[in-house]
Amino acid sequence: MSTLLRCISSSSVIFLCQGVRQTIPGKRHFRTFPVLWDQKASRGVLYKDVVVGVPKETVQSERRVALSPAGVQALVKQGFKVQVESGAGEESKFSDQQYTEAGATITDVKGAFGSDLVLKVRAPSMSEADLLKPKNTLVSFIYPAQNPELMKKLSERQSTVLAMDQVPRVTIAQGYDALSSMANIAGYKAVILAANHFGRFFTGQITAAGKVPPAKVLVIGGGVAGLAAAGAAKSMGAIVRGFDTRPAALEQFKSFGAEPLEVNIKESGEGVGGYAKEMSKEFIEAEMALFAKQCKEVDIIISTALIPGLTIAKRIEISDLPQLVAAFHSLVGLAAVLTCIAEFMIEYPHLETHPAAGVLKTVAYLGTYIGGVTFSGSLVAYGKLQGILNSAPLMLPGRHVLNASLMAASVGGMVPFMLSSSYGTGMGCLLGVSGLSTVMGVTLTAAIGGADMPVVITVLNSYSGWALCAEGFLLDNNLMTIVGALIGSSGAILSYIMCVAMNRSLANVILGGYGTTSTAGGKPMEIVGTHTEVNVDQTIDIIKEANSIIITPGWGLCAAKAQYPIADMVTMLREQGKTVRFGIHPVAGRMPGQLNVLLAEAGVPYDVVLEMDEINDDFPETDLTLVIGANDTVNSAAQEDPNSIIAGMPVLEVWKSKQVIVMKRTLGVGYAAVDNPIFYKHNTAMLLGDAKKTCDSLQAKIREAFY
Repeated sequence: MSTLLRCISSSSVIFLCQGVRQTIPGKRHFRTFPVLWDQKASRGVLYKDVVVGVPKETVQSERRVALSPAGVQALVKQGFKVQVESGAGEESKFSDQQYTEAGATITDVKGAFGSDLVLKVRAPSMSEADLLKPKNTLVSFIYPAQNPELMKKLSERQSTVLAMDQVPRVTIAQGYDALSSMANIAGYKAVILAANHFGRFFTGQITAAGKVPPAKVLVIGGGVAGLAAAGAAKSMGAIVRGFDTRPAALEQFKSFGAEPLEVNIKESGEGVGGYAKEMSKEFIEAEMALFAKQCKEVDIIISTALIPGLTIAKRIEISDLPQLVAAFHSLVGLAAVLTCIAEFMIEYPHLETHPAAGVLKTVAYLGTYIGGVTFSGSLVAYGKLQGILNSAPLMLPGRHVLNASLMAASVGGMVPFMLSSSYGTGMGCLLGVSGLSTVMGVTLTAAIGGADMPVVITVLNSYSGWALCAEGFLLDNNLMTIVGALIGSSGAILSYIMCVAMNRSLANVILGGYGTTSTAGGKPMEIVGTHTEVNVDQTIDIIKEANSIIITPGWGLCAAKAQYPIADMVTMLREQGKTVRFGIHPVAGRMPGQLNVLLAEAGVPYDVVLEMDEINDDFPETDLTLVIGANDTVNSAAQEDPNSIIAGMPVLEVWKSKQVIVMKRTLGVGYAAVDNPIFYKHNTAMLLGDAKKTCDSLQAKIREAFY
């Protein structure tokens, strides 16, 4: 980075040294063209007046730092002033003392971002961008197409940005090519990791006890990373093979001592800017055939490829898991329907002599029924979770009568199916019950509303398990039968546990309409009063004064993907000696355990994540409770209003804390569409705004306050 900075300095402006004008090599002058040479143009700044700032990287698991002590020394020699945030180099094993000895000044986060020129590895967060000095220069990986909001913010601050990821791969720009540098390291590290997990030596060994053959390594992709991997593997004694779609890359593999592999189809993979391009369908098929053959021969495969514009597999976020689970349940249900009908068609000629014909027909009929309900019900659940369908309950007139009629017709259809030996009657009954159950799945799930999606997911999970069990029985597959029974029974048990957490009966949930009417039958109480709002700075002051803090997250945290700044914030607060814990409601989020998984992904220690029953008694002794994106699970109406539709539901008693701060986008209701009285209590303050931006701001302010 220091070399890069010197390159920028020497080619863009005229720097002044001790008041004497000096022409720095690389600057073009236009004295012979008066029109081009403007006497009033800026003369630049002195090296000694440029302050370079190096902030600490805050992205989870990021260990790099933008400038090493050696880089600091090089810049200081040139005359620059360098400020490094305290602890910026810790993850890279560079201490603050090493930076100080190299000539840097140790500063806080505000000082690092307030420099004239900021060097950073990862793009700054929105809260970090607010700390940037107006009209400053930022050198970092930016990925502008992926960060439009950040680009807008940097534009507002009139920052000059050098995006390291946008540097073209041309000879003149090699000194700026940080992407290639990282790729080179990645290729080398891939071989090291492979060697660590491989069960033998890379190089061949001949011993008195026998001979050990060398490892065979296939490297796919002959770019910077691929060639680095090939070189490292070869130097460790492995037999290396390389594949690439570009002839030039195959030649480079050959120069490394690797065996180049080709397919019979003559098609060049040369793309734009030194990268490969996406190949034709025929080429890819031949490529896959080659890889399949090589997989039988080689010990290790290292794949490296960077193809601009190529669509790759989408990473499923944890916040999208509920609808993904619902979609998979629908596939299990559909498979059960088709399998049961197909097995009846296959086994029909043998039913008269089949020793367990009655059992087989019973399982086929029940499997078709359960599969139909699971298929359509899961699709409706997916639509609601994904926002395709309205999440409010669909209250059809006479829906209970309709569901009872569908159930009666389904049960009645089993009588002719079991008694008749006619193929037409049997198929008619199966097709009929598949249609009836599909309609019933829609009417049941569409009528479910309120904060009940976790229960819906577990019930559908149980249905899919029993459907799978029926499939396994018909296919004579013991594994499917056992797995299906385990899923079905565990789903039923979990559904019961979730219903207890919601203070509802399982029958009420299955029949639909759960969470849509008052249990007492009266009018819900009217909430009066005004709410109190605080900003981020006021929230930080409250956090400073608190010694014991409980955080109660909800679906809003999932939707905003704010778990990482919260995890970092918790780490910093615990380092200051504060007691910080999480309180998780059993139905927080949209599926059981979603919040626990989300926090674990962000690195939050398990011992500070507690269930509702474990932490509810601690709220009265807690200085501060931060409610992040939760509503129904902390709604005091469950205890204070017997006419509320959530009356009797166990909730996190956050309002008993000495101080409560609720972080939400608005004062709107939650999934159950019930107003929350805690918003208007005397000890509650509202921090309104987008959860991700608010959490980022809190994270930055806490770093600024304590470090």
